[in-house]
Amino acid sequence: METMKNRVAVVTGAASGIGKALSLAFAAEGSSVVLADVEDEALAAAKAEVEALGVTALAVKTDVTDEESVADLCSATLEAFGEVHILCNNAGVGGGGLIKNQQLVDWKWVIDVSLWGVINGLHHFLPHLIEAEDSHVVSTASVAGLMAVPGLAPYNAAKYGVVAIMETLHHEMMRDEEANLGVSVLCPGVVRTNIATAQRNRPEHLRRQKGESGSNAAKAPEEARKRNSAIAAALENGMEPSDVASQVVNAIYDRRFWVLSHPELLGEINHRNQELAALKNPTLISDFT
Repeated sequence: METMKNRVAVVTGAASGIGKALSLAFAAEGSSVVLADVEDEALAAAKAEVEALGVTALAVKTDVTDEESVADLCSATLEAFGEVHILCNNAGVGGGGLIKNQQLVDWKWVIDVSLWGVINGLHHFLPHLIEAEDSHVVSTASVAGLMAVPGLAPYNAAKYGVVAIMETLHHEMMRDEEANLGVSVLCPGVVRTNIATAQRNRPEHLRRQKGESGSNAAKAPEEARKRNSAIAAALENGMEPSDVASQVVNAIYDRRFWVLSHPELLGEINHRNQELAALKNPTLISDFT
């Protein structure tokens, strides 16, 4: 993309963390910004910060797990601006716990937000991005989409899926002579966000059920709390979201696919890939616990 001035950017998960930082970064480049999130008050506050930079902003309460809600977000964007140039499928949630202790609602909640949120965003916005003269789509995965660590199976699965979808889209757009759509996947490491407290937005019908069966039932909540606490402590000392957003802006200008916020993690990622190439059983270099 040659310029972001007078462009229209849509960001999901825009009320906090990386999403809010992306919204502010696009505004600083001169883009109008559509901010989408499920949290009303935080969304309104983020919109005000974006508008303070002198650009037009639109806040649309959006549940990315709900296909109709994302369709409404797309319609609101087109009604307000008539076009869209940048889409950031950024909304995501996480949570810790061993596979043997997971309930199906744990899988569904994380995968619905972190994977289906991307799918819904692409489904509704992709035709309009392809129509634009110059456009770009970024989806937020994670280093957990490049190497798996214990205790994060639903999150790992969702993020591996995001990487696969975006890599596929990249190849397809490279072959599409009629499209001028850049594609990027953001794979952050540890960033100072509030994803460790994402449970605050978990719908009631997807909350863990009391009286779960199984020999590990009593251990499950405590085990998950310890892992989530370790993740939260790591996030507290993580990279600033604004630094990640700057990397995304540069990647869009450069039409670069991979956005790895912590290149120092390439050693661990390569360790995993080298073991795969040698058909060796996986081993870990580091873990949260």
